[in-house]
Amino acid sequence: MSPGRRVSVHHNSSGASHVPERKDTFSIATYNIAHGRGLSESNWNGESKDQRSKRLTEIATTLRTINADWVVLNEVDFDASWSHGVNQAESLAIAADYPYWVEQRNIDFRILFWTWRFGNAVLSKYPIKDAKLVELPDFAAWETWLGGKKRGVVCEIATGDSILTVAGVHLSSRSEALRVASAQVLCDIAGSSETAFFIAGDLNSTPTTFPVSDVDEKGGNAIELFDKSGLFQRHPTEIPTKSSMTFESNDPTRVIDWILIPKLTQFADYQVINTEQSDHRPVVARVHE
Repeated sequence: MSPGRRVSVHHNSSGASHVPERKDTFSIATYNIAHGRGLSESNWNGESKDQRSKRLTEIATTLRTINADWVVLNEVDFDASWSHGVNQAESLAIAADYPYWVEQRNIDFRILFWTWRFGNAVLSKYPIKDAKLVELPDFAAWETWLGGKKRGVVCEIATGDSILTVAGVHLSSRSEALRVASAQVLCDIAGSSETAFFIAGDLNSTPTTFPVSDVDEKGGNAIELFDKSGLFQRHPTEIPTKSSMTFESNDPTRVIDWILIPKLTQFADYQVINTEQSDHRPVVARVHE
């Protein structure tokens, strides 16, 4: 649980070195890869290292096809026994041709010969100038002390002569109250940002006008808090069709994976990719400034 290891910035100097030129339209994707376990409900599903590696290769192929400028990944293993110690962030960054990436650990501990190190990652085709941990509210202090909790990472990314900010987050599945409190933390950070601020990830929340929604004891909802902040816009805004739902991937019933963009930008395109490489479907947005 070393605080100094919770966020790290990486550059594959042996990979692609060409930095894309600054564009008016760029793309951002988000994908909860479920530790590379596919549709299995357990990380301890008995797959061999080769089987898990094959799925990572398939995920990397999907990321290459999407070809977003930035990708936020959730449930990424950096060194976990159930995924045979493979650093999935590094593996996917290299295989999908992203020279820059950030690793942010939510869980980081070891017991005897077993390790659990996983969290969020941000892959980028542009240089990542800085990355900072976002501390989100915990469900219980003792639980955080023993095993960790959901956190987020804010990345400052250089795009030509300007900087934009991408926050990669995975909000708690435990309660809407915890998600609402976490959303407020992110709104506070975004509200004080001097750069265009994007949020992407598995937010585990869906607005009350959508199927399978939830509220806290005061009627609050995390996605609706983002809406009310006036800082962001989202898609979809209307009741989603099956094809625009993100979870579960083999028979989706809800939208919980989101890309929130600043009010001063526009969606040029928004797509949910139909794939069952994880229990979540990836989402990609093209954004026009």
